[in-house]
Amino acid sequence: MFRMFTQFHNFMEIEYLPIVSPLENQEESAVDFAERTSCNIASALNVVQTSHSYGDSLLLTKALESKLEKPSTYMVEMSNVKTLFNISTQEAVDFLDKFLSMNPDPSGRVKIHGFLRVLRLRESPLSEKIFRYLDVEKQGSVTFRQFFFGSAYILKQPLFLQACELAFTEFDGRGSNYVSQQQLRDSLKIAMPGLSEEEVGELFIIFDTDGDGRVSKDDFMTCLRRNPLLIALFCYGSASKGLLQRGCEQ
Repeated sequence: MFRMFTQFHNFMEIEYLPIVSPLENQEESAVDFAERTSCNIASALNVVQTSHSYGDSLLLTKALESKLEKPSTYMVEMSNVKTLFNISTQEAVDFLDKFLSMNPDPSGRVKIHGFLRVLRLRESPLSEKIFRYLDVEKQGSVTFRQFFFGSAYILKQPLFLQACELAFTEFDGRGSNYVSQQQLRDSLKIAMPGLSEEEVGELFIIFDTDGDGRVSKDDFMTCLRRNPLLIALFCYGSASKGLLQRGCEQ
């Protein structure tokens, strides 16, 4: 900077971006006009057009605050995400918080042990299957994008909420609208046989979102919205599995 100001001659080049005007011969929505403008600007600057938005800046800020290497890899192009999954910025930030609690390595990848620890799952064929669903590159670890898109895809299935409600109905065999820790253990016998009392207790804490010592339907639904991958625990041979499969086919 000092050298620039002390030189006798300085040169600067200014390139004006093209003027983009509304179409005269047809109506155009504000979204379409913004998209056309973005495309023209990217072309003029000779750069790739992306779908990053304000939500990505929040994800980037969160990654910077956590002192992560390559924080830009935690951006997911939120404009596309909202179009595909109708995921809000706050939901995306919550998923990032969940991922960061899994202790990603310097390259931004999470191994299965950190993944299972945060979701309170033991090593089992089912939990390994859940992890493999995210690990599309078969590297034994997952990135935030893989975790986020995998979770969002399940969360926004057309029949996801209906499958959750059906799972709770099967869960609450007595129709009391509340589920005890013992009922949780009984419900998970098929999906994850051999769970210890301590392991069931850890899972129960996740589902008991209001901390009153029992899981209501609201607790159950809230937990699965925050942790959509856990729906797999209640789809093992249940009617909920069929609902989710039909939703994926639609």
